[in-house]
Amino acid sequence: MESTQTHYPRQKICGIWLIIVGISMFTLLNGGYKLPVLFAILYAVGMLFQLNPITRKRLSVGPGTDSQKKWSNISLIVLVVLCSVSGIISDGNIQKVWLFILLSVGIHFFFFIPVHGKLMGLLGIASTLNVLFELSVNEYPLNVFFAVDGMIKLVFGILLVSLSPIDF
Repeated sequence: MESTQTHYPRQKICGIWLIIVGISMFTLLNGGYKLPVLFAILYAVGMLFQLNPITRKRLSVGPGTDSQKKWSNISLIVLVVLCSVSGIISDGNIQKVWLFILLSVGIHFFFFIPVHGKLMGLLGIASTLNVLFELSVNEYPLNVFFAVDGMIKLVFGILLVSLSPIDF
């Protein structure tokens, strides 16, 4: 019997994580971004789900490679650094803080391409363009921005769950 190994063994977990985060984005609507307690709770639940060894074993189609682990770590370091800078360059404006944090998230998705495939690059493009559009058009309501961001994450999460494992 021939053994097959997928290039991206944790796409399903990543997809479920994106679905959870996509749903959590909707908690930021109508001023929820000012006190994001529900967002933080859902985000934490998603992190616990994603990093749980039982979940990883059950939903992965194999182990990640050393290179994928390295890229995962690089991506998270980039995210932390960029989010830290976001607080500095936003001048204390809570709306800009959110925009720059989500720009950081969009950028960090590109570093996950070797880990989860090219769909992460498309996710990075969609997320980054959404933020850049919001930053360039001041009349674009923040509620619309959060809803679009949530939908982007939901769509890509559903794609990763339904297509996993796919070597794209």
